[in-house]
Amino acid sequence: MTLNIGLLNFIVLLFSLIIANFCFSALSILLSAYPPTDIPATSQMLSSLVKFPLVFISGVFIPVEQLPEWGRIIASFSPLTYFTDLIRQLILEKGYYPLALNLLMIIVFAFVLSLAAIKLHEKTLTKRLS
Repeated sequence: MTLNIGLLNFIVLLFSLIIANFCFSALSILLSAYPPTDIPATSQMLSSLVKFPLVFISGVFIPVEQLPEWGRIIASFSPLTYFTDLIRQLILEKGYYPLALNLLMIIVFAFVLSLAAIKLHEKTLTKRLS
């Protein structure tokens, strides 16, 4: 089975996959900064508490346009929403947000989450080393 996706869309898809991986890695690194503990399960619980609800509000199961107004507002704060919408737009040619906005928001989230992770890890590094 092929996706019937054009070359330009494939390049955009590949670029967005790379940026999205960077974005979600930065989110995981950010969530692993606190609490400074030797037990990995603590950071995994925090990570699950944040990431699990994002899957349900981000348009993975229900497209953003079918969410109620309050759901669309909450979904706009999730990087997964923009990535899911971008994939829907490239493969199914159905999207809620413009393609450029999806790409821009994924890049912005990746930058902001990376910056926050760096700053937070700088603060907690000495506590974890001792």
